[in-house]
Amino acid sequence: MTIKEILDFGRQSLTQAGIEYPGLEAEILLSAILDQDRVYFYTHSQELVDLKQAETYRSVIKRRGQLEPVAYILEKKEFMGMDFFVNRDVLIPRPDTEPMVEYLIHYLQVNFPEGAKILDLCTGSGAIGIAIKKHYQKGAVSLSDFSGAALAVAKINANQLVKDDLSLYQGDLFAAIPEAQTFHLIVSNPPYISQAEMKKLSRDIIEYEPHMALDGGASGLDFYRRIIEEAYLFLEKDGLLALEIGDSQSGTVMEMLKNSGYQEIQTIRDLGGHIRCVTGKLSRLKPADYNKLG
Repeated sequence: MTIKEILDFGRQSLTQAGIEYPGLEAEILLSAILDQDRVYFYTHSQELVDLKQAETYRSVIKRRGQLEPVAYILEKKEFMGMDFFVNRDVLIPRPDTEPMVEYLIHYLQVNFPEGAKILDLCTGSGAIGIAIKKHYQKGAVSLSDFSGAALAVAKINANQLVKDDLSLYQGDLFAAIPEAQTFHLIVSNPPYISQAEMKKLSRDIIEYEPHMALDGGASGLDFYRRIIEEAYLFLEKDGLLALEIGDSQSGTVMEMLKNSGYQEIQTIRDLGGHIRCVTGKLSRLKPADYNKLG
């Protein structure tokens, strides 16, 4: 088959499967298999594709037709200008997380020019913490996750992207962190999908991405409560807590931060203009003591 013929096959198959951008995805998948950019296809449309490559292409088109995300098929996802290894043990990094990361990098560069300690809690693929380390090299970054399989993915990315120049901890939220370890910044993109919303997720998410990294309990707020209640033990003076949130959760999470003694509470919007992150600085009162003042 020629490049044109096999691309026609891919487009038609993905169209029949209901894929939103069948032509684009057909080209992306063939580009990965042939190790050529997409422009090459237009200048070499009559070039023959060998049988092994054609067989591989049919296989990945079938997987995509079954709604498996392209990132899992190719085992990579671009985030903050870097290609992260991903598999079904971790969520696929989303572009809407990038504005939060960009804000935090700038915050660290301005406020801690000599370096700071950073914890990426519920790290998954390591995308947030590794991106911060890449662009803020003076930072001492730690990654933590409940899932050992997710941490294995994060370690691969750390080795490839920042030469493993960070610490990894496995455990249930702050139970994973050594006692007396504190940070200038704790950032987390925890599970925040409510159980009702879980039932409405698109098939490509619900059938392929890890439910452990999605399910935030009945209200979607379970992890925020735990993180906000416990973070004060692990934050330095004036330490910043940054939480990625879901749609319509900003007001509730801001109130939770306020009630637990956090100040200078701010929001960060994603690429679509929605509030995607809430940050707060820790007061020196413990949350329990602060609530007593009310």
